[in-house]
Amino acid sequence: MPPADRITLLIPCYNAAGYLPRLMESVRALTRPFDAILCYDDGSKDDTVAVARGLGLEIITGQPNAGVAKARNRLAAAAKTEWIHFHDADDLILPDYLARLAPACDDRHDVVSCDADWVDEATRGLIIAWRYDPAELARAPMRHLLTHAMGLNSSIIRRPFWESVGGCDESLAMWEDADVHIRLARGGARFFHVPEVLTNSLRHGDSFSHDYRKSWTCRVTALERYANAPGSEDVAREIASEAERAASELAALDVRPTAERAIAPPSRPASSSTSAASPRRSASRGTAPPACSSAPAASSSPAPISPSALPSLAAAGSPSPTRPSCRGASSFTRMAARS
Repeated sequence: MPPADRITLLIPCYNAAGYLPRLMESVRALTRPFDAILCYDDGSKDDTVAVARGLGLEIITGQPNAGVAKARNRLAAAAKTEWIHFHDADDLILPDYLARLAPACDDRHDVVSCDADWVDEATRGLIIAWRYDPAELARAPMRHLLTHAMGLNSSIIRRPFWESVGGCDESLAMWEDADVHIRLARGGARFFHVPEVLTNSLRHGDSFSHDYRKSWTCRVTALERYANAPGSEDVAREIASEAERAASELAALDVRPTAERAIAPPSRPASSSTSAASPRRSASRGTAPPACSSAPAASSSPAPISPSALPSLAAAGSPSPTRPSCRGASSFTRMAARS
């Protein structure tokens, strides 16, 4: 069994030759280093592998390109330490990241996290300040994470718990990092949060997350799964609020079919066959093929969010104006006004 306090840095890479040296400069400035570093090249078309090896990094190669969720799962499977941290190759990690988070990586916790800033790469101006409530994450993590999406740059995760929920859902092309945190919470993971900005995500024109249509479509797919999972009544209000927000964003982007899907009429079966993670250490992976999947869609689509299990979207109210969003929190009323 590996020492309980050892942490591996896992870096998924795709066409990252121009970014890896910058990330590694910030990694080498850490006041407490990682115990191991491992990269995975997801079928890059540039010199990512050569650059990584030139930096002295161990790198696993994969062909063809299969998406960041699979890359992260391959990295986690290859890690040898009790704790793992994923960091995107085009982002930065701040010097005290491990010094502040590693002390909490102990038997009392399964996920240790921090705040993050999204920053414009060219101007270094702040785009989004991602902030989380430590008390809420400790008390009701799934409820908090449904309305405060968390990226994997912000967390260190106990590897056995990651494995117990099946890691990243490879059917989600986007939102897979926020989704895995929600499934960890649903599976009983114990969260500990340090309310300090310890990572910067640099936003640039090549960022995959700029595909807002795909991003919000994936979000709807994930929300459908949460809504149809056993126990969803406990977070019904949060799911409804996020469905409303997703519908608004998709309508603004003129993706009307998916916007309508997010607020579809009741169709939830009396007894759902969708599996959810049981308390502590049980796996949960969505099985319905989402519209955002890179794989071909099957003939049947996932069940829409059901108002029979959720409060009405009108009653759920608008999302919190303080909650961060790639485009800002929009209410269903604003969506209707734009129709």
